[in-house]
Amino acid sequence: MLPGGAILLFVRLLMKKQFNSSMPNLTKSTLVFLLALALLWSSGSGIAGYKAHVWSANARESYPATLSSEGVTIAAEPLFTDALAARVFDKKDMVTRGIMPLAIVIFNDNDYPIEVDGLTVELVSGEDHIRTMTPIDAINHLFGKDKSGISRSNPKPSNGEALEDFSSKFLTEKTIAPHDKGGGFLFMRIYNPQNLTDYLSKATVYIPNVYRGDDSSRLIYFEIELGSAIKAGARE
Repeated sequence: MLPGGAILLFVRLLMKKQFNSSMPNLTKSTLVFLLALALLWSSGSGIAGYKAHVWSANARESYPATLSSEGVTIAAEPLFTDALAARVFDKKDMVTRGIMPLAIVIFNDNDYPIEVDGLTVELVSGEDHIRTMTPIDAINHLFGKDKSGISRSNPKPSNGEALEDFSSKFLTEKTIAPHDKGGGFLFMRIYNPQNLTDYLSKATVYIPNVYRGDDSSRLIYFEIELGSAIKAGARE
């Protein structure tokens, strides 16, 4: 099959009657078909690819699940349905496949920077203490053929475009400047998405490592209950 650009150029030349002397006569329906095929290709419908969505932290009051201490407010926002997750990540069945994005947003009202260690954050529900998957493990789980998500046997990402987006939004060690906000996402492995709403309604997000950026002293840990966020998300 000809590439979409070549098809489009070919049809345009025919319509301008520049090839009438050397090309065979084509029916009107054939020309329409070729033109439609070219438009579909050029618009991206003929190529499957991951498309990154823009994400930025919202205003503080927009997050139902927050906790404030020592001049720092941290919000936790679980994207616990496929529809919510698809607003940020170009995967329509992300939660159904067992990975829930969890946004952590930090608001710093102090005159010094704040540092948050995202890798130590835990989603706690009952006896479960869940930490984040790495972006490459999440990508291989979501886009790999075996859906195992084990990067040791497959260190190469199964989708490079998705890995770039997941990595850019991943919350590792985040520094928030004085009187600023920022955050990122963690990728939580969920084993029973059918009962996720009930599960998260009783869950908390435990953030143990929050530091002052000027003298590296440790602030108090944060425990954020997710019940209010789940109620708000269920209404959307």
